[in-house]
Amino acid sequence: MTIINYNMDIDKLLKQLQEWTNKVPLLILGSGASVSFGLPSMWSLGEYLKKSISFADTNDQKQFDEFVILIDNFKDLELALQELRIRPKVLNEITFKTWELVNKYDLEAYYQFVSNKIDFPLAELTKYLIYPTDNKLSIITTNYDRLAEYAASIAGAFICNGFAQNYLGHFTNKIHQSNIKALKGFSGQVNIWKVHGSLDWFKTHEEQDIQIPLQQTIPANLKPSIVTPGLSKYFETQLEPFRTIFTQADNEIENANGFLCIGYGFNDIHVQPKLITQIKNNKPIIVISKEITTKTKQAIIDNKSKAYILIEEANSIDSRIYSSLFPTPEIIPNVSYWKLSEYIKLIKT
Repeated sequence: MTIINYNMDIDKLLKQLQEWTNKVPLLILGSGASVSFGLPSMWSLGEYLKKSISFADTNDQKQFDEFVILIDNFKDLELALQELRIRPKVLNEITFKTWELVNKYDLEAYYQFVSNKIDFPLAELTKYLIYPTDNKLSIITTNYDRLAEYAASIAGAFICNGFAQNYLGHFTNKIHQSNIKALKGFSGQVNIWKVHGSLDWFKTHEEQDIQIPLQQTIPANLKPSIVTPGLSKYFETQLEPFRTIFTQADNEIENANGFLCIGYGFNDIHVQPKLITQIKNNKPIIVISKEITTKTKQAIIDNKSKAYILIEEANSIDSRIYSSLFPTPEIIPNVSYWKLSEYIKLIKT
């Protein structure tokens, strides 16, 4: 590991980051994009589920006890869920409790945005990127939270996520085909494809998909339309609204001129196969995250990508760079370019 040569390499790196970002890549948000706003990590979600769920039915409780043991053994919620074919009542309770915890912290973040108590770099990035692209920006997120929607709202854009933006929004596979970006009074159109569902999405007993924004609790007789990790998600994602959303997400990936991944760890079976295909075709990719995961390195570096820049934290105060521009990883001292707020300053320099 070497310290970067400022006279030459930092200018080269900066120029490449600015060039790729200003071409307006497809944004891909992972859980790392949300944790700084208090949203729970997978570990904290697993701990919450362990403490908050119990069943009167002996068989349901027995399976949940097995699930708790697996969480403790694997130290990984998703791996634990993949090991069991979860009983319907157990899965339903996991879904409801997941919604409950994520929604609590999402709304806390929302009210801080409303009162301008905290900075929101994603909103600043959305504003920055929406104008150069004929007033249209696309985001794919694996998160249930509404941070992408909040960012688009602060940027003054119209949100297109497959649902009508009404108090009771119906789902349709045709809304995104409209010329929404031409609507007067908006800065443009932001497509937000939420491949694992949203806190605002629910299913009725009649299997109707509806969007009800900013609920404090789950409305009576409705079920959250979020896909929990594990074996069940492969079935759930074959149904609407996910079938249409995956199609649109795939189209966005195939048509993108590049990718900016924020807190995304390449641990999702729905997004990463198409993404890896495009990386192999040498589309540029930037990943900023507190930690660049092993799977990210395998997907990008080991696949011999010829156009990548990966930025992570190093030594608590520095930034480590993996890039096709350099033969070995480099350290930039005393900067935190893996943080979105600092990254935005970098590309605006």
